[in-house]
Amino acid sequence: MLKKIYANVGEALRRLGTQVKVLLDVTSSLGSAPVSVSLMSPPRSPNPRTMDGYLNGSAKGSVGLPPIQQEDVQRALDLSSLLGQAVDIAQAQITKILKVRSEQSTHLTLSRFLRYFTLNRLFADECEAVSGRGGTALKTLVNAHIKDFVNQFADAERQRMVQDMDADRWDAKDFSDWGALLLARVLEGSTKEVKAWTKGSLIWEEEHTANEDQPHHGAVTNGNSTSKDKVRSATIDEQKYILPESAMTVLGGIENFEHLISGIPSMTQEITSSLLEYLKLFNSRSSQLILGAGATRSAGLKNITTKHLALASQALNFVIALIPHIREFVRRHSTASGNLMTEFDKIKRLYQEHQSGIHDKLVDIMSGRASTHVSVMKKIDWDAPSDAQAVSPYMETLVKETTTLHKVLSKHLPEITVGMIMHPVFASYREQWGKAYGETEVKTPAGKERMLRDVEFFNSRIGKLDGAGEIAGFLIQLVKNKRTAQPAAEDPAPAQKDDTETALPPSQSSDAEKVVT
Repeated sequence: MLKKIYANVGEALRRLGTQVKVLLDVTSSLGSAPVSVSLMSPPRSPNPRTMDGYLNGSAKGSVGLPPIQQEDVQRALDLSSLLGQAVDIAQAQITKILKVRSEQSTHLTLSRFLRYFTLNRLFADECEAVSGRGGTALKTLVNAHIKDFVNQFADAERQRMVQDMDADRWDAKDFSDWGALLLARVLEGSTKEVKAWTKGSLIWEEEHTANEDQPHHGAVTNGNSTSKDKVRSATIDEQKYILPESAMTVLGGIENFEHLISGIPSMTQEITSSLLEYLKLFNSRSSQLILGAGATRSAGLKNITTKHLALASQALNFVIALIPHIREFVRRHSTASGNLMTEFDKIKRLYQEHQSGIHDKLVDIMSGRASTHVSVMKKIDWDAPSDAQAVSPYMETLVKETTTLHKVLSKHLPEITVGMIMHPVFASYREQWGKAYGETEVKTPAGKERMLRDVEFFNSRIGKLDGAGEIAGFLIQLVKNKRTAQPAAEDPAPAQKDDTETALPPSQSSDAEKVVT
């Protein structure tokens, strides 16, 4: 509707302006025509009788401008003033229409509002070109609509992100083709204009609504038919990221904010401020849901597992990788971006601190589990008879938990990040288990052999992991160096005792298992 109204009004104003220019040309030529004719006439001497009259402009044949021609020029100038008045009236009527539709206009979709903004901007420019008047009232109203839309748009994006994050169960999701397209736009926007963003401003073309049919975030998965082995990852600078639903939501939000900045560059400062708040909210909300265990209430998770922590860390790492591209995009569109660049650096540090907090949480969890197993180990009677090939249950559990942690981290995190987490874990193991084995007394060679069997099992299962081999060797050497009490004498009595112990292994072994439990 607006496109037709603006086109018709603009065409009418252009035609009126053309008519005024033609009329001015005609009236100005009327005064100059007699002069041209006299110059082309053969020269002749003036009549002395009419010399005075000629000089006074009262003689017959005088070239002075008649009074009627003066009126024509004045009338033409009045028409030029009327053209400005016509523009003012047209803009006043348009302003009334836009005021009535203020609520609808500020709640349009992103692409439609950008077309609305472009229409009004081109119409205002057309009026100014025709009449030389800026149309202050129209521009003021449109600017108010822009500010209202930016505020409403930012609020809607934040609400959508919070809703999606609260419903997220923090599982690895397939990074769909649509998500890859959004990511490509964000990365491309750091160096040049994205065609998909600028195409919507070409109002003379048919409106494309394909993007409107897609979700606002990149979380388009293949549903239940997608198996865990087929989960695709996002890629930035050759680094792959396995992401949860929340990370895809924030990617869609970032793309929308950049699209808005691209469409209205004059509002870069205000829109970027909203984008920064959006990124801060993602950081704080993910901390509440994962480190604060809020997801157990919002999404119904039974507990926060290693997988959830790893995916949260990966989501933060993904945004950290995007921040330099976002910052460069804003720098290209902002005339004074110094403070904004500093804010992006602050946001990046917040994300890195949050990520370090998640890694510390993983280390604390494993240190706590190690402390629990140490307590169990200290209650074992190492000198009691046991199965010669059996490994103590505490060690089996410790090895299982450690290998599971490493497996989950390796699946979701880069190798360097896995090392940053596992090295402190093994350092904690070295401190706790070195102290525990060193303080535990073993009186018999059989007890020492049983303890050595546990640490050798630890070495065989996780000794090949980066950082684990050193601690395994340290514990093995520590147990081998332990001293045991020697028997007082070799006589038949101890031999008879050995026969008794050999005859009763099942019951003694059962008692030992109860102690471990």
